[in-house]
Amino acid sequence: MTSVLPWEQALPDSDVSLWFLGQAGYYMKSGERTLFIDPYLSDSAGRRNPPSSRSYPVPVDPAEIKADIFIVTHDHIDHLDPETIEPYRHKDTTMFVSPRHAAKTLARLGVPQSNITVIDQGDEAEVLGVRIKGVFALPTGPDCLDTCGYLITFANGKSVYHTADTAFCPLLLKTAPHADILLTCINGKWGNLHIDEAIELTLAVKPKFVIPNHYDVMPLNAENPESFRYFLYKQETTAECVILNTMEAFTF
Repeated sequence: MTSVLPWEQALPDSDVSLWFLGQAGYYMKSGERTLFIDPYLSDSAGRRNPPSSRSYPVPVDPAEIKADIFIVTHDHIDHLDPETIEPYRHKDTTMFVSPRHAAKTLARLGVPQSNITVIDQGDEAEVLGVRIKGVFALPTGPDCLDTCGYLITFANGKSVYHTADTAFCPLLLKTAPHADILLTCINGKWGNLHIDEAIELTLAVKPKFVIPNHYDVMPLNAENPESFRYFLYKQETTAECVILNTMEAFTF
């Protein structure tokens, strides 16, 4: 685990930086506002099911992290991870955002109800000056029917769309928002978007940058992000594919 968190430096108000945490997790920062989405900072899935064990160590201790906003897209263990949230020391001051059923799990893990904002598909709210809108995602199983993508718009107007886990359907394309950055799953397993489907979504969103995820932590669930980049560049799009290493920053 890293002992020096790379995002502790100051950031101009005009910029947004994000750091890839592995799987579908990110840390984001704009000015003084900070945000997590779906951090998976344990090997809880591997302990329950050894074939789902991590392929590399946890990059940062969840007891060492802190953010103003903590977003969870759905109640799968690699997105809403008890072993990440239970040791998180700032549950009383961080504002949590999730869909309705995931919110119940957050409360059971010790997050105060007053610190949870429920945002489902089609809902929108401002949380600490950050505009957060629930975006349609097609659930990948009956256990997470409230799965929700999120469009995050910071005070400087720059936006990030995180797909969550999602299967493909025409409605996903029709409801896709425009965003400066698209964070999309590409693993193509257990119902998630395949590479060609993630490319279709990219063409619908028309982002400036697209960052693939959900391909690196578990060998059983792996995909090659370079294949996504290669086939995306075969399309007529101005979107730039950015492939991040764990804990690597991208600023725009």
